Amino acid sequence: MVLLLVVGVFATAADSVSSEVSEETKASVEGVIYDVSNPNEIRNEVRTYVEKFVEKKGVPAEDITNVTEVNFEDLPKEVAIENVDNSNLAIYQVDYEEEGKEKNQIFVITYSVNELQAQGDLIIAHDKRQFLHFGMADERSDSGFLKTATGVEGSLDNGYVMMREGSITGISTSLDVAKADSEGEISIIIYKNGEAIRFSNTLDASSVETKKDYDVQSSEVVTFEAGDLISAYVEGQGDIAWESVITMVEITTTN
Repeated sequence: MVLLLVVGVFATAADSVSSEVSEETKASVEGVIYDVSNPNEIRNEVRTYVEKFVEKKGVPAEDITNVTEVNFEDLPKEVAIENVDNSNLAIYQVDYEEEGKEKNQIFVITYSVNELQAQGDLIIAHDKRQFLHFGMADERSDSGFLKTATGVEGSLDNGYVMMREGSITGISTSLDVAKADSEGEISIIIYKNGEAIRFSNTLDASSVETKKDYDVQSSEVVTFEAGDLISAYVEGQGDIAWESVITMVEITTTN
């Protein structure tokens, strides 16, 4: 599994992230970086990201086997950078092992926000993001599949057919609650090949107003293959009704 992380280089951001990490984790990561790399060559932003990664993902610091800066003249095949002068960038490779799993790695890309403002966006060519659009205009109180951008209602057997392998990495929804219930809620559930996946939006329906929600996740968590079918389902709980549903599902492909 390969992940690409982009980190803006400015002190206030690094300080805010660092404050979320325990002193024990900081000490463990410091020791590992000293053992597997030259600590004088590791930027503080990368050190801070590794600390947060260890704490949030639950990866023991001792499972990190390498932290090194990548040579721009010899980029790994997993990394392609476009549209940016590499004098403003630094890429670090972090290798780690998880018990019972194959070796993994992440690439942390650091850059200066101020220096990039005149150059435009940073583009990581390795990742291609696209959006699947779902929705429903009419008021409804019963559960059912949302329509695609073509106006055709999805189903267990009908939806967007994937053309490449990739991952589902985000979902966002806005809708109007037309009838509320103090304990009501509305869920937008993604289906893959007719089966619900554990990644959805859940919106409170306790008041009559416009509601919104969004969730993102890393690539490789929910994956799909070419030919897989993606659809979206709206489900209500309580004596409620809703309308004007707009949902986007973000997919990320790597080729």
